[in-house]
Amino acid sequence: MARIQPLSGSNEDPLKQRADTLVSAAQINAVGSFTSLRDKFQFLSNVKLEDWDFFVTVATVFMGATRLNNLRMDEAREDKLMEIVAGRLNEWSKDGMRGFEDCKRLFESEFDRLIQAGRDSRFVASDSVGKWIVWNIMGRAPESDDEYLLVRGIGAIVTHAVFDWWEHEIQR
Repeated sequence: MARIQPLSGSNEDPLKQRADTLVSAAQINAVGSFTSLRDKFQFLSNVKLEDWDFFVTVATVFMGATRLNNLRMDEAREDKLMEIVAGRLNEWSKDGMRGFEDCKRLFESEFDRLIQAGRDSRFVASDSVGKWIVWNIMGRAPESDDEYLLVRGIGAIVTHAVFDWWEHEIQR
């Protein structure tokens, strides 16, 4: 994994633009994923598009923030970038940060539970975030095989969307 070094000689952080556009990119990801998944999972026809957009956008932003944290950069720099992300999330929805914190809580507990259960580490992050999305759009924990397939599917979509979000600008 690349380690991002502190900036030297530059007033403008090359990752600032990525922080500034994370929420809008997450929103595009949410809208784009709904139609194809609704065609595959008929039970999604009962889900309100606004709910889908909210929960998938928040989860995508959360995973983007998690990926930023995983880069282990200077804490002050990470904090400045996260201030931008949080500001955009608040502009997008008054409930955005509340959703973010809720996603974080369930993600962390589910991640730990899946690791303890010996689940395949390749899917632990995507299954954890996917469970938060499905739980919220269904109004309950996933129960059926199809619902668990959606957990993995939407979790993978969200995780993949931001997996290298911050690394595009590292080489600049």
